[in-house]
Formats: sequence, C-alpha cells, structure tokens
Amino acid sequence: MDIISVPIVVNKEWIDSRFRMVVLATERAKQIMSGAKPIIPTKYIKAATIALHEISECRVDYVIGKEASKAMQAAAAAKLLQAVGGAGEGTEEDETKKEIEKDLGIYIHEPEENIPGSGSREE
Repeated sequence: MDIISVPIVVNKEWIDSRFRMVVLATERAKQIMSGAKPIIPTKYIKAATIALHEISECRVDYVIGKEASKAMQAAAAAKLLQAVGGAGEGTEEDETKKEIEKDLGIYIHEPEENIPGSGSREE
C-alpha cells in the first residue's frame, strides 16, 4: 500500500502553515469522498492521500479572509435558492424551507461586525 511519506514538502509561499494544509486536505478529502474526481492523475486510492498529493503539487485553490466569507455566503444563498426552488406547496416542504432559512440565515445576513477579527476590540 502506497502512502505519502512524512514530511510532506509544500511551497511555503502557497501554503503558509501546517494548519492550513491540514484544513485544505480535510476539505478536499471530503470532496473526493463525495464523488469529486482527483485533479491530477495519481496512483493513490485513499481520499486523504490523494488530497495531500494534490496539495503538495499546488493544485488545490483556496480563498481566505473576506473572500472566503463572501464565497461561503454565496454558496449558502445558492443552496437556499436550490432548496426553495425545488420545494413544493406541501406542509413538509414548507417546514423544511423554514428550517433551511433559519439555519442559513446567520451566514447570509451576518453583519461584518460579528465576524471575529474584522472589527475593533473594545476593552
């Protein structure tokens, strides 16, 4: 069984910390397990190993900061629109719609002051 050997060499200009690499690998492995195709041809079969291989080759794109917040809000809004557009007039669908709106409302309508690190600190 082939596995990626430790330590994994990653371009420090592209990924600034090990924590970011682990988070990226986790998210990419989830995508692969959900059915996404590998970005590069690989001999590995495990999702986590494929994800680490893609990251070590600098093939996974990511956003941070305000761009990430905007991307999350856009994804949540798209998911909400898809759920609302597919729902019928039944009571079960209405309850599902209300539950989704309630769950996603904090992401869609979240003011910037509530985002950690974006505002000034009061002492």
